[in-house]
Amino acid sequence: MNPSSSNFIQHPLVSVLMVTYNQEETIAQAIESVLSQEGNFSLEIVIGEDASTDQTRQICINYQQRHPGIIKLLFQQENQGVLKNFIDTIRLCKGEYIGICAGDDYWIDSQKIEKQLYFLQQHPDFGVVSTDGYRLIVKNNKLVKGLSPSHPEPGGDVFPLTWKGGVYATPSTLFFKSDLLKFVDFEEFLRRNFFVEDVPLQAILSKHTKFGYIPDLCVVYRVNHSSLTFTNVGHPAYLTYHEGLVAIRRYLHELYPEEVSFSEIWAHDYMVYRHFLVAVYHFHYKEARRQLSLIKEITPKEKRALQLTSTHIGFWAFCIAKRIKLLKYKTS
Repeated sequence: MNPSSSNFIQHPLVSVLMVTYNQEETIAQAIESVLSQEGNFSLEIVIGEDASTDQTRQICINYQQRHPGIIKLLFQQENQGVLKNFIDTIRLCKGEYIGICAGDDYWIDSQKIEKQLYFLQQHPDFGVVSTDGYRLIVKNNKLVKGLSPSHPEPGGDVFPLTWKGGVYATPSTLFFKSDLLKFVDFEEFLRRNFFVEDVPLQAILSKHTKFGYIPDLCVVYRVNHSSLTFTNVGHPAYLTYHEGLVAIRRYLHELYPEEVSFSEIWAHDYMVYRHFLVAVYHFHYKEARRQLSLIKEITPKEKRALQLTSTHIGFWAFCIAKRIKLLKYKTS
């Protein structure tokens, strides 16, 4: 850990959080994209380097040596994983506002921070603002316009959209008032061993403030095989990811029982259906049918899946359709 230096700005207006692990091919571009930001504000970049085994750490050191008053480095001595590294890094951020740029993403608008600052200063009842951007499909070197939220909420009340699972806004587009972190119990995130930090963070922030949106294309989000694309059923961590979403929803229900619906039957059926999808992905007919038979409160979607896979021919057609859908997601 090397977070301290007399050269650092003591009270920066903006902190940009960046976590990285084994991203020697992308980390320089990420750092450069933040350094290129223009505007009338003081800035610090806080990088959490999670004990990479490649040249990522050395690249970060080189940048810190060239920009000692701006770049603050956190060196993990052992790999901590995304959640712990993110929490350790955000705790070092001193800015009144915090932006996020992942070590494999980058910003393409030098006015990104300036635009987001202006939005929050002009809309005091909003505490978070995101932008639009591109997905970069690395395999095809293809830029695809459009990041979440695909349909931003004009009034800014996005809590009903966040607690159901997944993130409302792509993290590298986010910019928010750091004072809102007083509502977030990061120790509880760690105690419950959440698989990701962005889902519960956005849900809790959205409970206490409005989320704004700027339609400008400011960010490039990389999609490749080394990314955490565990939302895809073919990813080895797919089931672990969804178990984490269940744990997060259980926690949010404990925090906000009147607004977040949850039951253990729902949790059971949710994971059974994920196991069914994994069996479908691997073309395991008997296991897929067995999993669906375990559902306690069948929904119309699951009833339809039962009907479509009731015969071997129907099952194979269902499997192929799912594979095609997954392939389109990877390449578009």
